[in-house]
Amino acid sequence: MGNTLPAVTVEEFQARLDAAGGSATHDDQSVTWDGRVLDTKDKVLAFLAEVADARAEGRTLGPA
Repeated sequence: MGNTLPAVTVEEFQARLDAAGGSATHDDQSVTWDGRVLDTKDKVLAFLAEVADARAEGRTLGPA
């Protein structure tokens, strides 16, 4: 049983985005806890591979 979110309508989803500060803008970037900016597809894929490796080894990523 995986993590699943309850189904919501498009309107409910948009309301949640608005309540959280609005939709992403063209200059938004994801930043990891250690300060790496995930601003390219390759960087995101590398980070996701790092997460997968950590999970496979039973580790978590993040501050100690």
